[in-house]
Amino acid sequence: MKLLLFYLTGLLASLQICAQPATLPGAVVINEILFNPKSGGSDYIEIYNRTDSIINLKGWQIANRNAAGAVGSIKIFPSLAGVIMPGAYRVLTEEPVIIRQHYQVRDTATFIPFSTLPSYPDARGAVVLLDSGNTIADEVSYLETWHFALLNNNEGVALERIGFNQPSQDAGNWHSAAADAGYGTPGYRNSQQGSAGTPTGSITIEPKLFSPDNDGYNDYAIISYNFPEGGYVCNITVFNILGIPIKLLVRSAVCGPTGFFKWDGSGEQGKSLPAGAYIVFTEVFDLHGKTKRFKQVLVLARKH
Repeated sequence: MKLLLFYLTGLLASLQICAQPATLPGAVVINEILFNPKSGGSDYIEIYNRTDSIINLKGWQIANRNAAGAVGSIKIFPSLAGVIMPGAYRVLTEEPVIIRQHYQVRDTATFIPFSTLPSYPDARGAVVLLDSGNTIADEVSYLETWHFALLNNNEGVALERIGFNQPSQDAGNWHSAAADAGYGTPGYRNSQQGSAGTPTGSITIEPKLFSPDNDGYNDYAIISYNFPEGGYVCNITVFNILGIPIKLLVRSAVCGPTGFFKWDGSGEQGKSLPAGAYIVFTEVFDLHGKTKRFKQVLVLARKH
């Protein structure tokens, strides 16, 4: 028993539970904002603990700024908010069930349900996070124009923070969530978070020979990408060996640093294609004029 008590005491000490307000602003940061939800949807705010300490969220508050620029519409975290672990995420929303319906959610325990959140308008607004001592822990005054300019529709697209250590108010530190992540990553790593990729970016296709016959083995080709940064737009077109386009697989998809798309071997309108070699042409570009093009061959096989 003494040994167990000694172990538990040491464990609790090592965890450095912080019951008081975070000692430094930026210990907990605003990491993702959905202010223009889908029709019938709900806003959410994701926060992240940058420290090595467990931080007690009792008495913490979320707010906005009113027309005069003063902090307003302050909402206190519910008592069940508990703590935020080191390197962990929590998601503030009025409608956890709807968020789970609209986005991929990996851990429902990250959600903190609020009866009401402050108003976060679509065009511009301010998200203000305060600790239990009424000190501003982090703040983001966002603009709709922070979204990727080539997006046709921002509805249902979350703004993601790119780097934890970059300023919260730096517009360049925010980007629209990637299309292949469902345009939002509530409760886990952002699709646009900074990542060390290859210097020039890469596209890989596996397997190079696939057989879409629904037998559970190599039924589709995975087209994976790895770029040095997020914010690229991707188009993927499949051509037959004569150079005739037979499938527009991806059109204007916003990409994070890494991700993938699948091809099931079908043509337009789900048309079955004959066995043979096909060319996958991938083009990625950003708003600064940087463009990358990749051309690769794969083989579609069918059982006779």
